[in-house]
This record gives sequence, C-alpha cells and structure tokens, in this order.
Amino acid sequence: MNKLELTALEDFPYIEPGDDLVKIIVKSFRSNNITIDNGDVVVIAQKIVSKSENRYIDLNKIIPSKKAISLGKELQRDSRFIQVILNESNEIVSTEKNVIIVEHELGFININAGIDRSNIPQDINQVLLLPKNPTLSADKLQLALSKNFNKQIAVVITDSMTRPYRSGVTNFALASSNLQSLIDLSGEEDMYGNILKNTEIAIADEIAAASGLLMGQGSDKKPVIIIKGFNKNTYKVNDALDLVVSREDDLYR
Repeated sequence: MNKLELTALEDFPYIEPGDDLVKIIVKSFRSNNITIDNGDVVVIAQKIVSKSENRYIDLNKIIPSKKAISLGKELQRDSRFIQVILNESNEIVSTEKNVIIVEHELGFININAGIDRSNIPQDINQVLLLPKNPTLSADKLQLALSKNFNKQIAVVITDSMTRPYRSGVTNFALASSNLQSLIDLSGEEDMYGNILKNTEIAIADEIAAASGLLMGQGSDKKPVIIIKGFNKNTYKVNDALDLVVSREDDLYR
C-alpha cells in the first residue's frame, strides 16, 4: 500500500430524523459519479448518524438533579445541559478550567460526553447526542451499503475529540465495521530486523483523522468520505471500540 485516495461527497443533503441514511448515501455516490470497489472504506460523520437516529434532546424537557443544579451553579452552565451530560456518562473526570471532561458510557474520555450544539437546528433549545450504539449503527450501514453495491466495503463512524497535552481537535473513530481498526505489530521486524514489542497501530483513528481534512468542523457540509487503496487484509478485522483502554491501562489518568 503506497497510495490512498480520499474523496468527499459533494452536495450532501441535510439529514432529518428518520431519514434512510443508506439510501441517501447510495444516491449521493451515484450523483458524484463514484464507483464502489471491494475494500473501499466509507467514513461517515457521527452527526448525520445521530440525526437520522433522532438522537436530539429538548433541554426544555429535562429536569435537572440536585447534582446537576449544584454543578451548574459552580460552572455557570445550564443545569439541564449538565444533566444530559451526566445521563450519558459513567463519571465526571474533571471540571477544571470550566471544561467538563467525562468518561462516556461507551468508555472513552471526551468533553461534554460528545453532546453537540453546533450544526444542528436551534429553533428549539436542543442538543444532539452520540448514537446509542455506534457499533450497531456501523454494522447496519456496512451491511446495507455492501449489499446495495454488491461489494465488500468497510465503514467508519467518526467524531472529533481533544487530546492530552495537544491543542485543537481531531477526528477519531467512534465505531467501525469490517475494518482492521487496531493492528498488532508485535513480533514483526522493523527496518533493521529488530523484533517489535507491544506495538499497536490505531488504524481506524488514522483513517478518521485523514477524513477530517475533507470533512471539516464547520460549514463544510461534507459528512461522507470514501477512501480507496486501503489494504491491511493480513490483519484481523476488529471494531474501533477496541481502541478504548481500561482505567488500569490509561496513561493519562
């Protein structure tokens, strides 16, 4: 593998709750004159998955707990928003510098439990949650798209996150299907013939980060990227959630 080709689908429509995301993606591939081949990776922004699954929450209907009210006063934040964060989290890791860092119920660490206010309608006071089961969402999309095109493809659902001791956000793989998301190079040789030890590569995150260059984070409106040329077929297929480490193995907590 010495070349990858990344293409963003142009003129992708706005997604509403209940929309058939597979049908819309297929139509967009055709209108963009893109042919699907075996081994292609379709990278999909979490936001359109959440929208199609109607993961909106109306904050006006949220009744905050005493903990949310107390934390809201401390941080000068909407207690209803904080309650939704608590609902989506296993625990709060930190609230220093007025930033709510949590362990999401899916296991990874992020800000505000991945709850978003950007790029969603604000005619009512609402927020958008991550997919309830992103692995299931990725599997369904992968199977349906593969069947529709009669090709064996992979799917990655991406979101953005901050990183310890680094400025800015980058895309990461929230979930994947039919992809070598985490490959273990332990036992293989490096360029000098040395045996690698404890070397794992977060392939799904690297794919997600590359797609972020085209997706953007603002008004780009390019939530679906196709990657051609990816080939790690000698490694086993696994879900991107395998990249989540336990507390005992976490280097930053």
